[in-house]
Amino acid sequence: MLIEGPNSDESYYVLPAGTTLYYDKSFSEGHDRYIVYFYHKGVIAYEDVPMKPEYKGNFVSPLWMSNVDADALKKMFKRFPLSKEDVAAVVKANGITKDDMADIIRSMPD
Repeated sequence: MLIEGPNSDESYYVLPAGTTLYYDKSFSEGHDRYIVYFYHKGVIAYEDVPMKPEYKGNFVSPLWMSNVDADALKKMFKRFPLSKEDVAAVVKANGITKDDMADIIRSMPD
């Protein structure tokens, strides 16, 4: 899952495979909200958020998250192009064989 950076800063982060998402709420606009829990050691650096009446005692500022699809990858790789060395490192790290690579290349349109 891709997580958009705060305040639409055009950064993306990856939620690791296998992370448990807990359903929270559906919205009439057509999106859902999920909760993820983290453990943290040490002291968290933070800023106090002043509680305003419109927050009604609870301030939630979620980030947007979406599935990784081909279009999302194309957008990211246009912003962060990969070198041959980068691609080789990814392939090696994932245990893809030369035969796998040949199959991938054969399946690509000309």
